[in-house]
Amino acid sequence: MNPEKNRKKYVWIAAGILLAVILIGAVAAGIYWNHMLGLLGKASEHTVPTLSQEELDAILGTEETVPPTTTPEDTWPQVVSDQNITNIMLVGQNYREDEPHKLSDTMLLCSINRETHTLTMVSFLRDLYAPLPAYAGHSGGRNRINVCYALGSTWTQSSQGGMEMLAKCIEQNFGVHIDHTIEVSFDTFAEIINAMDGVDIILTEEEAQYLTDHVGYVGSFPAGENALMGYDALAYARIRKIDGDRQRAARQRAVVTSLIEKCRNMGLLELHDLATQILPLIITDMTSEEITDYLWELIPMVKDIKLASLTIPVDNETLPHSMWSKNIELYGYQSTVLECNLKLNAEYLQNALGME
Repeated sequence: MNPEKNRKKYVWIAAGILLAVILIGAVAAGIYWNHMLGLLGKASEHTVPTLSQEELDAILGTEETVPPTTTPEDTWPQVVSDQNITNIMLVGQNYREDEPHKLSDTMLLCSINRETHTLTMVSFLRDLYAPLPAYAGHSGGRNRINVCYALGSTWTQSSQGGMEMLAKCIEQNFGVHIDHTIEVSFDTFAEIINAMDGVDIILTEEEAQYLTDHVGYVGSFPAGENALMGYDALAYARIRKIDGDRQRAARQRAVVTSLIEKCRNMGLLELHDLATQILPLIITDMTSEEITDYLWELIPMVKDIKLASLTIPVDNETLPHSMWSKNIELYGYQSTVLECNLKLNAEYLQNALGME
């Protein structure tokens, strides 16, 4: 038999086997990926307990009429979108049996700049008092921005409405386009922390004492570095009585930063196990195709991505004349809210995100 013919025959056989393996692998990968994406919760299919009429009246009772000249259609800011930047609003909603108003407890904008390889986390303070967008046939008026989630969810009977109204509020007041939203509840937050085997947080003396003495479902914690599990981390992220909302927002970003640092050091198998636990807990308006496209772009950036953070409104020391306090009647009693120079804050925010 001709040795040359035998050699060519074996080469073709080997090539055929290799091609078959590649095709089988591609099909298996596709099946696996579709399965993983199928675990995600869809915002359009997700309903949440909405406001009772009494709660709705209490919130809308504080509404102020906004002059027509402040509507986004005919005044600054124009909503800016940048193809190099993806803006995802993370909404932490506080619905629990003991939380009557179903407000957005956390409003954290995660802005990914592909050009600078930077993830900027922007906390919007709950007490920020601003014009709300008209939505679902209702007037927005002026109110705390954290009522957007409750109002939008109630008016549409879906959490997608709550997230969408909040996104429109950020766009209207700060000119930053929100590409997508992700929602987590208190219980979801705790489950995600447990799935990642806790977060490493450095507690101050005051934080450690507060967690130990004033929070019923956590244990005893020393000052310094602690590995916080689910509801311990939730309790930490919600602390504000020892200082205020600005410090509380910083704590929330510290938790997210710790989670990102953990992901940087994970292998593929670890990431797979983590994804199977976390994906069913997340509610998002992203399609499977969008998630796939983003991951192909962003996964190579994870190891080296730079982290940055800020709070809106910006404090007066950093941005003079940025914000001021105001007393109003809220839910039937006097309360202090924050107003800000929206133009100054929007310009500062857009610059921080690297928007052109």
